[in-house]
Amino acid sequence: MEIRPRRATELVDASFQLLRRFYPQLVTVSALAMAPGVIYRIIERDAMSNPQLLVAHPSAFIGVGIVVLLSFVVCDAVLTIAVSQGYIDGAIDLGQAFSIGFRRILLVLLASFFRGLLLMVVFFAVAIVFGVLSLLKTTAILVLLVPFAIWLVVYVLLRTFALTPIVLLEDAGPNVAMGRTLSLTKNCAAHVFFSLGLAYFLYFIISGIVSVLGVTLLTPTTAGIIGAVLIIPIYPILSVVSTLLYYDLRIRKEGFDLEIMSRELGGAPAPLPAV
Repeated sequence: MEIRPRRATELVDASFQLLRRFYPQLVTVSALAMAPGVIYRIIERDAMSNPQLLVAHPSAFIGVGIVVLLSFVVCDAVLTIAVSQGYIDGAIDLGQAFSIGFRRILLVLLASFFRGLLLMVVFFAVAIVFGVLSLLKTTAILVLLVPFAIWLVVYVLLRTFALTPIVLLEDAGPNVAMGRTLSLTKNCAAHVFFSLGLAYFLYFIISGIVSVLGVTLLTPTTAGIIGAVLIIPIYPILSVVSTLLYYDLRIRKEGFDLEIMSRELGGAPAPLPAV
């Protein structure tokens, strides 16, 4: 696959090309990484389908939530490595992808925690402003603040999307990764928004159809389990787009395509520009 800067639509198209080429390997990663969450959900299916039992004993819900969250983090980590291999090297080594992903999973979790902490700070700041304005009964300003609050949360998500790729692909710690993602996404929020927005739009359309069909045709318990299983084959597209977008920003800002060309020609890698 040609390594060059792409517009949002081109990037998503390139992502689907890479997904089609390496789909068996990528869906294998998705299936293996998400299997613990699906299995635990099956084990706790009775508790998860009983609202009264969940209220009285929420441990089942909390346990399933933690296992599913960890499964997604592991899946993202290994998929990022695999997608990078496919994009840069033209081949995927699943053993190496899992090895690198698991070796750095604690740093990925820590980086994700930092991202969540940053979002919590934003939420708390917005909540405080809302609370003050509510006490002052400034309804008009309160209404105008809602879209700003939504934009602020989305903006933070966009500026920090590259944390996982940077931790995994640059062997960086969470602190360095945070600085790097803010540097890479500077003045590129719109490009990131449209690229990731297209991917998430397609993902949620497909998963939404699956969920609606499941709730309509099956019992809630069975629908939840089937839905968790059917997410597996479509989830890799998000990691593919995120990883290619990370490289796209490096191409635009750091001449990463020239570095790859230099490697292929057998020369020394081109130095990264100061940021």
